Amino acid sequence: MCDEKEKQCDICKVPHFERNNYFYGKLMTVRDFSAEQHYFNEKRWLINRMVNGWGVVCGLDVKPIEGETDKVLVTPGLAIDCCGREILVCEEQGVTLVPVESACHKGKEEKEQVEKKLLICLEYHECKTEPIHLPPVACDQKEKGEFNRIRDSFKISSIPLSEQESQPEPFCPQTKEDKEKSLHQYLCDRLREGCPECPDPQCNILAIVTVDQDGNLIEIDTCSKRKLVYNNPMLYDLINCFHGDLPHIIGINWKDLHVREDVSWNDFTNIVESGLTVTFDKPMAPDTINRHTFLFAVITVEEATGYRRLKYIPSREILKEGTVIDGKKATFEATFIVEDGWKRDEMEGVHSEIRHGADFEIILRGSSIVSINGKALDGNFIGGKLPSGNGTQGGDFVSWFSVEPKGQIPKPPKPKPEEAGK
Repeated sequence: MCDEKEKQCDICKVPHFERNNYFYGKLMTVRDFSAEQHYFNEKRWLINRMVNGWGVVCGLDVKPIEGETDKVLVTPGLAIDCCGREILVCEEQGVTLVPVESACHKGKEEKEQVEKKLLICLEYHECKTEPIHLPPVACDQKEKGEFNRIRDSFKISSIPLSEQESQPEPFCPQTKEDKEKSLHQYLCDRLREGCPECPDPQCNILAIVTVDQDGNLIEIDTCSKRKLVYNNPMLYDLINCFHGDLPHIIGINWKDLHVREDVSWNDFTNIVESGLTVTFDKPMAPDTINRHTFLFAVITVEEATGYRRLKYIPSREILKEGTVIDGKKATFEATFIVEDGWKRDEMEGVHSEIRHGADFEIILRGSSIVSINGKALDGNFIGGKLPSGNGTQGGDFVSWFSVEPKGQIPKPPKPKPEEAGK
């Protein structure tokens, strides 16, 4: 690398912003008009590089050219360089696979290599256009030339891979100390370390190209080193892709323990006879709701040790049915039907483990239950409130209730809040 005393695109490239103050009679010179352009350009570039980020926005694919082994083709597209400057390529560009050596690369001895790796590098470049002749303004002056326009352009070249600095560390906790912090604290600490600087050379890497010792193309890698600009529409689509339109549980036909009220034996009998029904707000893939993903268990306590164990209740079948509204399946129901033998032994038998009262638990494996569009159930039953979910795919839906002993006289219903004081 060549050492540079000054970074061209750091946070304080422009230490302060000044704009023209207009007033009647103000004499406008080249300095004033240039300042007018610089004020808006530098502010936009600062926001681009520090807020929006830099990299490839779209397009700019790198492809081989049929019949040519020493060139590649770069397609049209848009990028933002690390200084925040927009680079627009509107026509296909051919790039020769001959590395452009920098001043600090020349003179270095290299071992003969069978293969070489080159970076296809896109850089911002200004070029002056529309040349004009300026007449002399004094008797002893000669004509001179100037340019009427400055065009925002680009330069695409191939450079040796060793010349490109490594990419900065991603904003992801790596060490044990970082992982123990809250996300806000971690990001705050990282951002307090300083503002990001541009690599040298200041280019957008479009691809890594592997060539043989004669410069003939072997392979094009367009993604491993390509930096992308994650614009707001893209971020929305990514979030929606992984966490949007998720299925949730919106109804159950039993009383969850969060209501602080035991289930009577008669009510429990009705639940077991009719089955435990769960209602989803999306059409579900029926095959994913089965005896492995929809579980009903009784919690037993070992007398000797006091250990609590889940004993899964066998199912005769799990019924699945979608409801249709306006010609479309709007919701989906799954019903756990208890096996007849278990009902006979535990509901009616004299050696039943539950006749003196018991705790029950219902579990739906959210990571394995998916909707017909392939999204996993957002199943977390937070605070015992429906619909389920915390905005991410997966998460087990876990509900539980207690059943009163068989033969116990049902408790009178609790008075409503407005009647409690009467």
